[in-house]
Amino acid sequence: MNDAPPPSPPAHGPAPRAEFTRRVWIVAGVVVLVSTFVAVAVIAAPVFILTFAAVLLAILLRTAADALARRTGVGPGWALGVVVAVLIAIMAGSVYFVGATADDQFAKLAEEMPKAEARARELLREHSWGRELLRWAPAAQDAVAGRPEEAASRVATLFSATFGVVGDLVVLFFLTLYLAASPGTYVDGVARLVPPPGRGRAREVAATVGGRLKGWMLGQLVGMVVVGVLSGIGLKLAGVPQYFALGLIVGLFNAVPYLGPILGAIPGLLVALTLGPAAVGWALAAYVVAGTIEGYIVTPMVQKRTSALPPVLTLVAIALGGALLGAVGMIIAAPAAVMVQALVEELYVKDALGDREAAAGDIPYAG
Repeated sequence: MNDAPPPSPPAHGPAPRAEFTRRVWIVAGVVVLVSTFVAVAVIAAPVFILTFAAVLLAILLRTAADALARRTGVGPGWALGVVVAVLIAIMAGSVYFVGATADDQFAKLAEEMPKAEARARELLREHSWGRELLRWAPAAQDAVAGRPEEAASRVATLFSATFGVVGDLVVLFFLTLYLAASPGTYVDGVARLVPPPGRGRAREVAATVGGRLKGWMLGQLVGMVVVGVLSGIGLKLAGVPQYFALGLIVGLFNAVPYLGPILGAIPGLLVALTLGPAAVGWALAAYVVAGTIEGYIVTPMVQKRTSALPPVLTLVAIALGGALLGAVGMIIAAPAAVMVQALVEELYVKDALGDREAAAGDIPYAG
Protein backbone atom coordinates (compact mmCIF):
# COMPACT_ATOMS: atom_id res chain seq x y z
CA MET A 1 0.00 0.00 0.00
CA ASN A 2 1.40 3.33 -1.09
CA ASP A 3 1.23 5.91 1.70
CA ALA A 4 2.90 8.68 -0.29
CA PRO A 5 1.05 11.98 -0.04
CA PRO A 6 -0.80 13.08 -3.18
CA PRO A 7 1.05 15.62 -5.31
CA SER A 8 0.24 19.17 -4.45
CA PRO A 9 -1.62 21.08 -7.17
CA PRO A 10 0.47 23.54 -9.13
CA ALA A 11 0.36 27.10 -7.93
CA HIS A 12 -1.72 29.30 -10.20
CA GLY A 13 -1.88 32.43 -8.07
CA PRO A 14 0.72 34.74 -9.63
CA ALA A 15 -0.07 33.88 -13.27
CA PRO A 16 -3.74 34.94 -13.25
CA ARG A 17 -2.83 38.08 -11.29
CA ALA A 18 -0.15 38.99 -13.81
CA GLU A 19 -2.53 38.29 -16.70
CA PHE A 20 -5.20 40.45 -15.07
CA THR A 21 -2.72 43.28 -14.58
CA ARG A 22 -1.63 43.02 -18.21
CA ARG A 23 -5.20 43.23 -19.44
CA VAL A 24 -5.91 46.24 -17.22
CA TRP A 25 -2.92 48.05 -18.69
CA ILE A 26 -4.05 47.15 -22.20
CA VAL A 27 -7.56 48.47 -21.57
CA ALA A 28 -6.17 51.62 -19.96
CA GLY A 29 -3.85 52.15 -22.90
CA VAL A 30 -6.69 51.71 -25.39
CA VAL A 31 -8.85 54.20 -23.45
CA VAL A 32 -6.04 56.74 -23.41
CA LEU A 33 -5.35 56.29 -27.11
CA VAL A 34 -9.01 56.58 -28.05
CA SER A 35 -9.49 59.62 -25.82
CA THR A 36 -6.42 61.28 -27.31
CA PHE A 37 -7.58 60.52 -30.84
CA VAL A 38 -11.06 61.94 -30.16
CA ALA A 39 -9.60 65.09 -28.59
CA VAL A 40 -7.23 65.63 -31.51
CA ALA A 41 -10.02 64.89 -33.98
CA VAL A 42 -12.27 67.52 -32.40
CA ILE A 43 -9.53 70.14 -32.21
CA ALA A 44 -8.27 69.50 -35.75
CA ALA A 45 -11.67 68.67 -37.23
CA PRO A 46 -11.36 71.06 -40.20
CA VAL A 47 -8.07 69.48 -41.25
CA PHE A 48 -9.49 65.96 -41.03
CA ILE A 49 -12.58 67.00 -42.97
CA LEU A 50 -10.46 68.63 -45.65
CA THR A 51 -8.27 65.53 -45.96
CA PHE A 52 -11.25 63.15 -46.04
CA ALA A 53 -12.96 65.25 -48.71
CA ALA A 54 -9.76 65.16 -50.77
CA VAL A 55 -9.64 61.36 -50.46
CA LEU A 56 -13.25 61.07 -51.66
CA LEU A 57 -12.69 63.37 -54.63
CA ALA A 58 -9.41 61.63 -55.46
CA ILE A 59 -11.20 58.27 -55.61
CA LEU A 60 -13.70 59.70 -58.10
CA LEU A 61 -10.96 61.28 -60.24
CA ARG A 62 -8.88 58.09 -60.19
CA THR A 63 -11.92 56.03 -61.17
CA ALA A 64 -12.65 58.26 -64.16
CA ALA A 65 -8.97 58.36 -65.17
CA ASP A 66 -8.60 54.58 -64.96
CA ALA A 67 -11.71 54.07 -67.09
CA LEU A 68 -10.37 56.50 -69.71
CA ALA A 69 -6.94 54.82 -69.68
CA ARG A 70 -8.47 51.38 -70.24
CA ARG A 71 -10.55 52.55 -73.18
CA THR A 72 -7.96 54.71 -74.91
CA GLY A 73 -4.66 53.10 -73.94
CA VAL A 74 -3.13 56.36 -72.71
CA GLY A 75 -1.03 56.44 -69.55
CA PRO A 76 -2.65 56.98 -66.14
CA GLY A 77 -1.04 60.42 -65.75
CA TRP A 78 -2.27 61.66 -69.12
CA ALA A 79 -5.72 60.19 -68.47
CA LEU A 80 -5.93 62.04 -65.14
CA GLY A 81 -4.87 65.29 -66.84
CA VAL A 82 -7.58 64.88 -69.47
CA VAL A 83 -10.24 64.19 -66.82
CA VAL A 84 -9.25 67.27 -64.80
CA ALA A 85 -9.20 69.45 -67.94
CA VAL A 86 -12.65 68.21 -68.98
CA LEU A 87 -14.07 68.85 -65.52
CA ILE A 88 -12.66 72.38 -65.47
CA ALA A 89 -14.11 73.02 -68.93
CA ILE A 90 -17.52 71.71 -67.85
CA MET A 91 -17.55 73.93 -64.77
CA ALA A 92 -16.45 76.97 -66.76
CA GLY A 93 -19.06 76.27 -69.43
CA SER A 94 -21.78 75.83 -66.83
CA VAL A 95 -20.93 79.16 -65.24
CA TYR A 96 -20.87 80.86 -68.65
CA PHE A 97 -24.10 79.42 -70.05
CA VAL A 98 -26.34 79.00 -67.00
CA GLY A 99 -24.63 81.19 -64.41
CA ALA A 100 -26.78 84.22 -65.21
CA THR A 101 -29.98 82.15 -65.15
CA ALA A 102 -29.08 80.55 -61.84
CA ASP A 103 -28.12 83.89 -60.30
CA ASP A 104 -31.39 85.46 -61.44
CA GLN A 105 -33.50 82.59 -60.14
CA PHE A 106 -31.73 82.51 -56.78
CA ALA A 107 -32.28 86.25 -56.42
CA LYS A 108 -36.00 85.85 -57.17
CA LEU A 109 -36.16 82.86 -54.85
CA ALA A 110 -34.80 84.99 -52.02
CA GLU A 111 -37.61 87.47 -52.69
CA GLU A 112 -40.28 84.76 -52.80
CA MET A 113 -39.32 82.96 -49.60
CA PRO A 114 -40.75 85.59 -47.18
CA LYS A 115 -44.08 85.42 -49.03
CA ALA A 116 -44.02 81.64 -48.90
CA GLU A 117 -43.21 81.76 -45.19
CA ALA A 118 -46.11 84.13 -44.49
CA ARG A 119 -48.50 81.93 -46.46
CA ALA A 120 -47.32 78.83 -44.58
CA ARG A 121 -47.89 80.56 -41.25
CA GLU A 122 -51.41 81.55 -42.25
CA LEU A 123 -52.28 77.97 -43.14
CA LEU A 124 -50.73 76.60 -39.95
CA ARG A 125 -52.64 79.05 -37.77
CA GLU A 126 -55.91 77.66 -39.14
CA HIS A 127 -55.29 74.36 -37.33
CA SER A 128 -54.62 73.60 -33.68
CA TRP A 129 -51.67 71.33 -34.48
CA GLY A 130 -50.29 74.07 -36.72
CA ARG A 131 -50.44 76.65 -33.95
CA GLU A 132 -48.75 74.18 -31.61
CA LEU A 133 -46.04 73.61 -34.19
CA LEU A 134 -45.41 77.33 -34.54
CA ARG A 135 -45.25 77.71 -30.77
CA TRP A 136 -42.80 74.84 -30.17
CA ALA A 137 -40.56 75.22 -33.20
CA PRO A 138 -39.07 78.73 -33.18
CA ALA A 139 -35.87 77.47 -34.73
CA ALA A 140 -37.77 76.05 -37.66
CA GLN A 141 -39.63 79.36 -38.03
CA ASP A 142 -36.34 81.23 -38.21
CA ALA A 143 -35.04 78.86 -40.87
CA VAL A 144 -38.20 79.20 -42.94
CA ALA A 145 -38.22 82.97 -42.45
CA GLY A 146 -35.16 83.22 -44.63
CA ARG A 147 -31.91 83.13 -42.66
CA PRO A 148 -29.72 80.84 -44.75
CA GLU A 149 -26.76 83.13 -44.21
CA GLU A 150 -26.47 81.86 -40.62
CA ALA A 151 -25.96 78.26 -41.75
CA ALA A 152 -23.54 79.42 -44.44
CA SER A 153 -21.67 81.43 -41.83
CA ARG A 154 -21.27 78.38 -39.58
CA VAL A 155 -19.93 76.32 -42.47
CA ALA A 156 -17.55 79.10 -43.46
CA THR A 157 -16.37 79.47 -39.86
CA LEU A 158 -15.57 75.78 -39.66
CA PHE A 159 -13.43 75.85 -42.77
CA SER A 160 -11.84 79.23 -42.08
CA ALA A 161 -10.33 77.69 -38.95
CA THR A 162 -7.62 76.18 -41.17
CA PHE A 163 -6.54 78.53 -43.98
CA GLY A 164 -9.68 80.43 -44.87
CA VAL A 165 -12.30 79.41 -47.39
CA VAL A 166 -10.24 80.27 -50.47
CA GLY A 167 -7.13 78.70 -49.00
CA ASP A 168 -9.09 75.55 -48.14
CA LEU A 169 -10.31 75.25 -51.72
CA VAL A 170 -6.77 75.61 -53.05
CA VAL A 171 -5.46 73.03 -50.57
CA LEU A 172 -8.37 70.71 -51.39
CA PHE A 173 -7.63 71.01 -55.12
CA PHE A 174 -3.95 70.10 -54.79
CA LEU A 175 -4.53 67.42 -52.17
CA THR A 176 -7.04 65.78 -54.51
CA LEU A 177 -4.64 65.96 -57.47
CA TYR A 178 -1.70 64.48 -55.54
CA LEU A 179 -3.79 61.68 -54.07
CA ALA A 180 -5.37 60.86 -57.43
CA ALA A 181 -2.03 61.00 -59.27
CA SER A 182 -0.28 58.37 -57.14
CA PRO A 183 -2.66 56.66 -54.69
CA GLY A 184 -0.35 53.65 -54.41
CA THR A 185 2.36 55.77 -52.82
CA TYR A 186 0.12 56.74 -49.92
CA VAL A 187 -1.43 53.29 -49.54
CA ASP A 188 2.08 51.78 -49.36
CA GLY A 189 3.07 54.40 -46.81
CA VAL A 190 0.19 53.41 -44.55
CA ALA A 191 0.88 49.71 -45.13
CA ARG A 192 4.49 50.16 -43.98
CA LEU A 193 3.16 51.05 -40.52
CA VAL A 194 1.97 47.45 -40.25
CA PRO A 195 4.38 44.58 -39.43
CA PRO A 196 5.74 42.97 -42.63
CA PRO A 197 3.60 39.80 -42.45
CA GLY A 198 0.42 41.90 -42.45
CA ARG A 199 1.27 44.44 -45.14
CA GLY A 200 -0.34 42.47 -47.93
CA ARG A 201 -3.53 42.25 -45.91
CA ALA A 202 -3.34 45.99 -45.17
CA ARG A 203 -3.23 46.76 -48.90
CA GLU A 204 -6.15 44.39 -49.45
CA VAL A 205 -8.21 46.16 -46.79
CA ALA A 206 -7.34 49.56 -48.28
CA ALA A 207 -8.50 48.34 -51.70
CA THR A 208 -11.76 47.08 -50.21
CA VAL A 209 -12.43 50.38 -48.42
CA GLY A 210 -11.65 52.31 -51.60
CA GLY A 211 -13.99 50.10 -53.62
CA ARG A 212 -16.82 50.59 -51.13
CA LEU A 213 -16.36 54.36 -51.10
CA LYS A 214 -16.21 54.45 -54.90
CA GLY A 215 -19.46 52.50 -55.22
CA TRP A 216 -21.24 54.66 -52.67
CA MET A 217 -20.04 57.97 -54.12
CA LEU A 218 -20.85 57.04 -57.71
CA GLY A 219 -24.35 56.11 -56.63
CA GLN A 220 -24.80 59.35 -54.70
CA LEU A 221 -23.35 61.51 -57.47
CA VAL A 222 -25.57 60.01 -60.16
CA GLY A 223 -28.51 60.18 -57.76
CA MET A 224 -27.91 63.87 -57.09
CA VAL A 225 -27.91 64.64 -60.81
CA VAL A 226 -31.03 62.55 -61.47
CA VAL A 227 -33.00 64.04 -58.57
CA GLY A 228 -31.97 67.60 -59.46
CA VAL A 229 -32.82 67.27 -63.16
CA LEU A 230 -36.10 65.38 -62.70
CA SER A 231 -37.25 67.66 -59.88
CA GLY A 232 -36.45 70.76 -61.93
CA ILE A 233 -38.37 69.40 -64.93
CA GLY A 234 -41.31 68.42 -62.73
CA LEU A 235 -41.43 71.82 -61.05
CA LYS A 236 -41.35 73.55 -64.42
CA LEU A 237 -44.27 71.41 -65.64
CA ALA A 238 -46.10 72.21 -62.40
CA GLY A 239 -45.71 75.92 -63.13
CA VAL A 240 -43.45 76.63 -60.15
CA PRO A 241 -41.11 79.57 -60.80
CA GLN A 242 -37.38 79.35 -60.08
CA TYR A 243 -37.49 75.67 -61.04
CA PHE A 244 -33.81 75.67 -62.02
CA ALA A 245 -32.63 76.96 -58.63
CA LEU A 246 -35.02 74.67 -56.75
CA GLY A 247 -33.86 71.64 -58.73
CA LEU A 248 -30.25 72.55 -57.99
CA ILE A 249 -31.04 72.89 -54.28
CA VAL A 250 -32.71 69.48 -53.95
CA GLY A 251 -29.94 67.87 -56.03
CA LEU A 252 -27.25 69.22 -53.71
CA PHE A 253 -29.21 68.28 -50.61
CA ASN A 254 -29.43 64.74 -51.94
CA ALA A 255 -25.77 64.36 -50.88
CA VAL A 256 -27.17 63.64 -47.40
CA PRO A 257 -29.08 60.32 -47.60
CA TYR A 258 -32.68 60.10 -46.40
CA LEU A 259 -32.85 63.53 -44.71
CA GLY A 260 -31.35 65.59 -47.53
CA PRO A 261 -34.11 65.07 -50.14
CA ILE A 262 -36.78 65.97 -47.58
CA LEU A 263 -35.03 69.16 -46.49
CA GLY A 264 -34.20 70.06 -50.10
CA ALA A 265 -37.85 69.79 -51.13
CA ILE A 266 -39.10 72.28 -48.51
CA PRO A 267 -38.18 75.48 -50.45
CA GLY A 268 -39.94 74.22 -53.58
CA LEU A 269 -43.07 73.27 -51.68
CA LEU A 270 -43.14 76.65 -49.94
CA VAL A 271 -42.85 78.48 -53.25
CA ALA A 272 -45.59 76.27 -54.73
CA LEU A 273 -47.74 77.13 -51.72
CA THR A 274 -47.97 80.72 -52.93
CA LEU A 275 -49.57 79.42 -56.13
CA GLY A 276 -52.27 77.35 -54.48
CA PRO A 277 -52.94 73.79 -53.27
CA ALA A 278 -52.89 72.32 -56.78
CA ALA A 279 -49.34 73.58 -57.36
CA VAL A 280 -48.27 72.09 -54.03
CA GLY A 281 -49.70 68.73 -55.05
CA TRP A 282 -47.92 68.74 -58.40
CA ALA A 283 -44.65 69.90 -56.85
CA LEU A 284 -44.87 67.17 -54.22
CA ALA A 285 -45.57 64.61 -56.95
CA ALA A 286 -42.49 65.82 -58.85
CA TYR A 287 -40.27 65.36 -55.81
CA VAL A 288 -41.73 61.94 -55.00
CA VAL A 289 -41.33 60.65 -58.57
CA ALA A 290 -37.75 61.94 -58.77
CA GLY A 291 -36.85 60.40 -55.41
CA THR A 292 -38.50 57.08 -56.30
CA ILE A 293 -36.64 56.78 -59.60
CA GLU A 294 -33.35 57.66 -57.92
CA GLY A 295 -33.80 55.45 -54.86
CA TYR A 296 -35.21 52.31 -56.47
CA ILE A 297 -33.75 52.32 -59.99
CA VAL A 298 -30.74 54.57 -60.55
CA THR A 299 -28.71 54.29 -57.34
CA PRO A 300 -29.05 50.48 -56.95
CA MET A 301 -27.95 50.04 -60.57
CA VAL A 302 -24.87 52.20 -60.04
CA GLN A 303 -23.83 50.91 -56.63
CA LYS A 304 -24.65 47.25 -57.39
CA ARG A 305 -24.71 46.53 -53.64
CA THR A 306 -20.99 47.25 -53.32
CA SER A 307 -21.60 49.65 -50.47
CA ALA A 308 -24.67 48.35 -48.65
CA LEU A 309 -25.30 50.52 -45.60
CA PRO A 310 -28.12 49.85 -43.12
CA PRO A 311 -30.54 52.82 -42.92
CA VAL A 312 -30.33 52.98 -39.12
CA LEU A 313 -26.55 53.16 -39.25
CA THR A 314 -26.76 55.89 -41.88
CA LEU A 315 -29.22 57.99 -39.86
CA VAL A 316 -27.20 57.58 -36.64
CA ALA A 317 -24.05 58.63 -38.48
CA ILE A 318 -25.79 61.69 -39.94
CA ALA A 319 -27.17 62.68 -36.53
CA LEU A 320 -23.76 62.24 -34.91
CA GLY A 321 -22.01 64.18 -37.68
CA GLY A 322 -24.54 66.98 -37.42
CA ALA A 323 -24.19 67.18 -33.64
CA LEU A 324 -20.39 67.33 -33.79
CA LEU A 325 -19.70 69.34 -36.95
CA GLY A 326 -23.00 70.81 -38.12
CA ALA A 327 -23.94 70.81 -41.81
CA VAL A 328 -20.47 69.70 -42.94
CA GLY A 329 -20.59 66.76 -40.55
CA MET A 330 -23.93 65.65 -41.98
CA ILE A 331 -22.49 65.69 -45.51
CA ILE A 332 -19.44 63.54 -44.72
CA ALA A 333 -21.22 61.28 -42.21
CA ALA A 334 -22.51 58.71 -44.71
CA PRO A 335 -19.21 58.08 -46.55
CA ALA A 336 -17.45 57.96 -43.18
CA ALA A 337 -19.96 55.30 -42.08
CA VAL A 338 -19.29 53.34 -45.28
CA MET A 339 -15.57 53.41 -44.49
CA VAL A 340 -16.04 52.39 -40.85
CA GLN A 341 -18.38 49.55 -41.82
CA ALA A 342 -15.85 48.22 -44.32
CA LEU A 343 -13.04 48.37 -41.74
CA VAL A 344 -15.16 46.56 -39.13
CA GLU A 345 -16.07 43.82 -41.58
CA GLU A 346 -12.50 43.32 -42.79
CA LEU A 347 -10.53 43.74 -39.56
CA TYR A 348 -12.98 42.49 -36.94
CA VAL A 349 -15.49 40.15 -38.59
CA LYS A 350 -13.08 38.50 -41.01
CA ASP A 351 -9.72 38.76 -39.23
CA ALA A 352 -10.53 38.82 -35.51
CA LEU A 353 -13.58 36.53 -35.59
CA GLY A 354 -12.34 34.41 -38.47
CA ASP A 355 -15.56 34.73 -40.49
CA ARG A 356 -13.94 34.78 -43.93
CA GLU A 357 -17.29 34.25 -45.63
CA ALA A 358 -18.54 37.72 -44.65
CA ALA A 359 -18.97 40.00 -47.66
CA ALA A 360 -20.69 43.24 -48.47
CA GLY A 361 -23.08 41.51 -50.84
CA ASP A 362 -24.36 39.30 -48.01
CA ILE A 363 -25.72 42.28 -46.10
CA PRO A 364 -29.50 42.46 -46.60
CA TYR A 365 -29.58 46.25 -46.77
CA ALA A 366 -29.45 48.57 -49.73
CA GLY A 367 -27.47 51.79 -49.58
